[in-house]
Amino acid sequence: MSTPGSVTIVPSVHFSPVHRKRVRDTIREEEPDVVAVELDEYRFERLEREAGADPFDLARELPPPAAMTYTTLRTIQRTVVRLFGLDPETTDMEAAIETAAERDLEVALIDEPIRDTVAALSDRVGLDTLPKLVLRAQQLSPADQARATELMAVPMTEIEDGDDVQPAIEQMRTLLPEVAEVMIDRRDRTMARNLHALRQDGHDVVAVVGAGHHNGLVNHLADLEGETVSDVTVPIRPPTRNVTRIPIE
Repeated sequence: MSTPGSVTIVPSVHFSPVHRKRVRDTIREEEPDVVAVELDEYRFERLEREAGADPFDLARELPPPAAMTYTTLRTIQRTVVRLFGLDPETTDMEAAIETAAERDLEVALIDEPIRDTVAALSDRVGLDTLPKLVLRAQQLSPADQARATELMAVPMTEIEDGDDVQPAIEQMRTLLPEVAEVMIDRRDRTMARNLHALRQDGHDVVAVVGAGHHNGLVNHLADLEGETVSDVTVPIRPPTRNVTRIPIE
């Protein structure tokens, strides 16, 4: 049996140049044998092979309800990123893949398939979601409302780990539990199981993930410590330097 490996998590803001530098520095300093990224095979292949690809291509491959959900989320994400003064075209995932190529390391794709995420989200989000959001927001206490405003004022460059964004995650659980379960919780479980399988096989891994997944991954990995998994196959790919954009993060 392989000697267990290790997992070093780099919690990141996907579009922040400060965090891109942190990603590069950590990979170079830790010298892992695998770099894990918050991508599935579809998104990775688009990054590697389709320079200038339309980020909305996936929407045309999905059933209409799922395509609408995907397009809406993508538009909201890019709008928020620009509001914070960041570039939605350049990501920490690209930095991780480029640095892996520079160090001649392979890349492990630990996220669940994007089609599964979007399908699950479209099953839970419907016409009644917005009225529910409004009602839940109205039920927030004055202290919670003030906290929500405070969270929006935190500079993304100051985010160091999962604790820095945990209040925002809890706010999402309160206002949009349907979205939090799909976008955060189930993906945390998938990524943690994949990371555990990698360390079980003896790999020393640097994992680059959104800061919102940090605490969940740490907790799930602790729970999986010592457990043997035999039903997990993590896609591992050799990277190139020719990366472009990620369809949904």
